[in-house]
Amino acid sequence: MVVNPAGSFTQAEVCPCSSHCPVCNDSRYVFQRDGSGREIAAMCGCEVRRNRIRIYNHSRVPAKFYGARLVESQRDTHNDHIFNTFNLVARDYTKNHKGILVMGPAGVGKTHLVAGFVFELIFRHGIPTLFQDFADLLKQLRSAYSKGDPEEGLIDPLSSIEVLVIDELGKGRNSAWEQNILDIIISQRYNNRKTTIFTSNYTESRATTLVERVRTRDRVDEDREVRDTLKDRVGPRIYSRLKEMCDFIQMDGPDRRESDLEADHG
Repeated sequence: MVVNPAGSFTQAEVCPCSSHCPVCNDSRYVFQRDGSGREIAAMCGCEVRRNRIRIYNHSRVPAKFYGARLVESQRDTHNDHIFNTFNLVARDYTKNHKGILVMGPAGVGKTHLVAGFVFELIFRHGIPTLFQDFADLLKQLRSAYSKGDPEEGLIDPLSSIEVLVIDELGKGRNSAWEQNILDIIISQRYNNRKTTIFTSNYTESRATTLVERVRTRDRVDEDREVRDTLKDRVGPRIYSRLKEMCDFIQMDGPDRRESDLEADHG
């Protein structure tokens, strides 16, 4: 199997070198004996792999994370704890597993690890999974409204999928409409006990949360800093649901994007 970026998303395909299956002779099924000695048809491993490739190609993992894996070469002292958490969940996943919310500064590798987790979850267990950037969802919804399309077409798949990743939780203008959209998705998944994974640059402490600079209307204080916590961004109701739905994990470390730029220009 090979995985590459394809447009906005990551895509996998069967490696041409292994397109022929000598086990089933490309029939995609093999015959086995059940406990009563009867011969039954079972899906061959090659077809299982194709099905999981199809699931992965519908998961919408961003193209930049096509190489994300939960492998030792991508573990370090900064991500070790969350790496172990995702690895254990991916290995022992059961339906309705408790979610995970990874919070920390931009660039520390939160989304990279989540993308690696999605890869493992799908190819180990065949779990239907969707990856959704929250700001991009809002953009899609505004576009749908302008065309007169119902929002259910975008929200229902996010509510029903077995595992959902919401990347960049809290990002946006933090308007009442945005919080309502988030509330709908989270409430439906909460009520149906669906597994949800979140990443956010907002944390539970003002000392570690994202620092934003805002310009006041009169422009007198252009450098005013805002340190919203995660609870500030999503509101008390959603925050309470998140605390029940997920294990909260803080992830710190250097900005890997800056390190990559320095390596490119070193």
